[in-house]
Amino acid sequence: MKKLIAIVLVVALAVIGCSALVACNNDEKTLQVYTNAGFAPFEYVDTNGKVVGVDIDIMNYIGKELGYKVIINDIEFKEILNQVQGNKYAVGAAGMSKNDERDKVALSSVVYATSVQYVIAPNGTFADNAVVTLDQLLAAANKIGIQAGTTGQYLVEDYIDEKEGATNTTIEYTNAIVASQDIGSTVAAVVIDELPAKAIADSKSNLSCWKIDAEPESYVLYFNKFSEDLVKDVNAVLEKMIADGIINQFIINHSNGN
Repeated sequence: MKKLIAIVLVVALAVIGCSALVACNNDEKTLQVYTNAGFAPFEYVDTNGKVVGVDIDIMNYIGKELGYKVIINDIEFKEILNQVQGNKYAVGAAGMSKNDERDKVALSSVVYATSVQYVIAPNGTFADNAVVTLDQLLAAANKIGIQAGTTGQYLVEDYIDEKEGATNTTIEYTNAIVASQDIGSTVAAVVIDELPAKAIADSKSNLSCWKIDAEPESYVLYFNKFSEDLVKDVNAVLEKMIADGIINQFIINHSNGN
């Protein structure tokens, strides 16, 4: 009887061990992708309530190429890097601009797209200006809406801090879509990246958008600091996607997303 119990115990432990191994392997083959779905065409919620967009297509393509299951997590933009820092198989994919502060806490992929900052405001705010200076922005908008944690926030707030006598203030939003709903009431304008700005302006007859005279930025994916091998594998796929025009096609496919 004791011998039988011992055999059963050994078998049970073996099953548990195999299950644990499978679970571990499953964890290693799962990519937790963190995004913020208010940044069309890179990430937005479609009419069926599903998170879609350029970054989602990119991550699904990478997952298929590398054999990973991709799980999309829609969270606040400013929380994305916190999630990435806690998981070697996490990816920040949210139209994230490469900068020194982010590079201190996470690894970046190769650049897969570029952008510039735009301002969204009521029609005629800046007349027919092709490009708006930051001085013109501050003169026209005392309260400016920004998406928390984005390049637009740093650009505007740093300039306000540096501008002698400036009384302008910024108001944080979870995304530019929500912020744009307050233009004309809580805020006078919203600053966000080019394609999201154009998508929002195209969807609202009373709003237009203008390019801001500022340095362009580069979009990358962000990874855990200890995920060197994963970044290397992802970069190989990204570089091929860029060369084959796949990412450009994704941008075209989602150019009307909002």
